[in-house]
Amino acid sequence: MYILAIETTGQLCSVALLKDDKITGSKCSREQKNHLRDLTVLIAELMEEAGVTASQISHIAVSRGPGSFTGIRIGVSTARALVQVWKKPAVPVGTLDAFLMKRKLFPAECNGRLICGIINARRGQVYGTVEELMPPGPYMIGDVLDVIKTKAFTAGKKVIFFGDGTEAYEERIDEELGKAGAKRGADYFFAGEEIRYQDAPSAGLLATEKIKLGQTVDSPEDLLPDYMRKAEAEQKLESGTLKLGSFTKM
Repeated sequence: MYILAIETTGQLCSVALLKDDKITGSKCSREQKNHLRDLTVLIAELMEEAGVTASQISHIAVSRGPGSFTGIRIGVSTARALVQVWKKPAVPVGTLDAFLMKRKLFPAECNGRLICGIINARRGQVYGTVEELMPPGPYMIGDVLDVIKTKAFTAGKKVIFFGDGTEAYEERIDEELGKAGAKRGADYFFAGEEIRYQDAPSAGLLATEKIKLGQTVDSPEDLLPDYMRKAEAEQKLESGTLKLGSFTKM
């Protein structure tokens, strides 16, 4: 039996098939933010090329967030539909937790380094985690860097960054860690672009661990997204800074 894994929380969506904790195939979209158009096509192509039918799927794994609000909705909605139609249990996985599976996928790059996953949440904020030291959550980028400086580096640990937050805050990371005496390429590293981002194989590997622990859901209604914070429009509405019914005069 196979696990079908879905990842849509980043700029590119991807899908993967896993069997016996091994990745048997994967596909990724070629264009950014085309999740709605590409996701079901990728699933169909992957299963057809692998010769796998719906009856051979045991679980549907999906990255439930945090990340792109629209991407999360597309991925979770698609997984819900498959759970309902195929009558298979789902395995929701945290996007930040899945970054830790990079160690299994890319042992050479991660060996001897703590994994730090950061997803850009804008305005100096990230969704982040530091392996062993900082649980997944919404943080200011400065909070993440403080943990790395005061806990990772003082313990003699090296760090490797994953996620699109590396581009958004690259200069600040270099500046702040540099002030602490750390050197890029020696004390901390940025994962290469080809392995840096969220992907379905990572989500699938985490799902295999959750299945062993019985952390699955059987009902589509129980498969819930984890946005980790409200959308910007909702925040503005609640604060009174979003004007409703306004228009721009031509």
